[in-house]
Amino acid sequence: MTSSDASDASGTPNTLATARLALRELPPAAIRSVLAGRPGTGDRWAEGYPSGETLGALLRVSRMLLADAYRPGFGLYQIALRGDGIVGDVVFHTAPDDSGSVEIGYAVVESHRGRGIATEAVRALAAWALEQPGVTAVRAETEPGNPASRRVLHKAGFRDAGAGGGMLHHVLTRVS
Repeated sequence: MTSSDASDASGTPNTLATARLALRELPPAAIRSVLAGRPGTGDRWAEGYPSGETLGALLRVSRMLLADAYRPGFGLYQIALRGDGIVGDVVFHTAPDDSGSVEIGYAVVESHRGRGIATEAVRALAAWALEQPGVTAVRAETEPGNPASRRVLHKAGFRDAGAGGGMLHHVLTRVS
C-alpha cells in the first residue's frame, strides 16, 4: 500500500493505493455533489453508487464538519477499482477519540461484492489509521445477520470484541 499524507498544506485529500484499488478521501467541498448524485470531474460511478450507506456516511461526515470535529484524513474514502470506477466507500465514523480509537464502516455496490474489494479497502484504511499518531485501535460493528460483513473484517485482521446494542463489535489494534 502506498499513501500520501492525510491532507497536505495545499488541502490535497489523502489517497491510499493497493494492488487493485485507489482509496481517495472525498474532500469536504465535494460532499454536496455526491449527495446530489453528481460524480466529480473525471469520476465514473458503478451502477448503484452512491448507496444508501454512502449517503448516510456523508451525512455523518457533514455533521463532523458542522461540529468542527472533522480531522483531515478521517473522512469518507471512495473506493475506485482500476478499470471500473468508483464501486463503494470506506469511512471513518469519527476522528480518533481520547483513547485513540476510531470506528470505520464500508459499503461496496452489489455488482462488485464477493471480489475481496471491501476486505482490501478495509485492510488498507485500517493500516493507514494505525500508522497515525495517537491511534491505537480501529473498531467496526456488524449486524448479527450479516455474515459477509463479519468475514470482511476477519479477513482484514479484526477480532471479535463482543456484542451490545444489537450489534457485533470487532477491533484491530496496533501491534507493538
